[in-house]
Amino acid sequence: MKTIRLYLITMLLTCLAGAAALPAMAQTETPVTLRGQVTSSDGKLVLYPATIRNKKTGARVFSDQGGYYRIAARQGDEILISFIGYVSDSVKVINLAGTQVANVRLKARERFLPQVEISGKYNAYQLDSMARYEEFRPFLEAKEQTLVNTEKRTQGGFGVVFSPFTRGSRSQKDLRKFKKLYDENEVNQFIDYRYSKSFVSSVTGFKGDSLLQFTQIYTPSHSMLRTINQEDLIMWISVRAKLWRQNPAARMKEND
Repeated sequence: MKTIRLYLITMLLTCLAGAAALPAMAQTETPVTLRGQVTSSDGKLVLYPATIRNKKTGARVFSDQGGYYRIAARQGDEILISFIGYVSDSVKVINLAGTQVANVRLKARERFLPQVEISGKYNAYQLDSMARYEEFRPFLEAKEQTLVNTEKRTQGGFGVVFSPFTRGSRSQKDLRKFKKLYDENEVNQFIDYRYSKSFVSSVTGFKGDSLLQFTQIYTPSHSMLRTINQEDLIMWISVRAKLWRQNPAARMKEND
């Protein structure tokens, strides 16, 4: 009898311990859907494709053309929301289960970069560019699906698989759109660095509206700024500033 009684007591304690552990297990294993819309700080501009990444699991999605997103998470996860040219923000998942709504408004990032060396090895643009790459690395290194999938072979082991549906999926379209925006932003950031308003003003003496009008008419291309040295760039600006003072309606071509 004593043996049976001890057995029953042990079984009861085991069941009670298991029941006590169930809430904790549910808390950690129950999925949460985080959803919302990503816009500019004033709410007027929809940000597409914004990047949404779960920092704990690595799961990542893009917002759609309406700025809306949806991502799987669990309580305690931190979700990073970013858009090129804007300051990133994060959302903490607080729900145990179900759906959590988080509408995110991102502030535009200042585009000013000082034209000075702030490191013995890298200039301001290079440091900013490297930080930007690290921020978006998971998305930039995501593989794009080509129209012809060379990784899959047709039946029999020869030839390739033609996959227009995979390449045409929403996720692939969003990825291509994102990478295009990223490349365009890198071009603009470099132009702003080498041809900053403060630099042009120091060469020409223009300020305010005059400076704005001059730079709208005369801004070197990205390819030119990649190759021209500082002395020649100053000369390029000076020649056009002299012409503009004499006749604001006159125009010079980039290579004149």
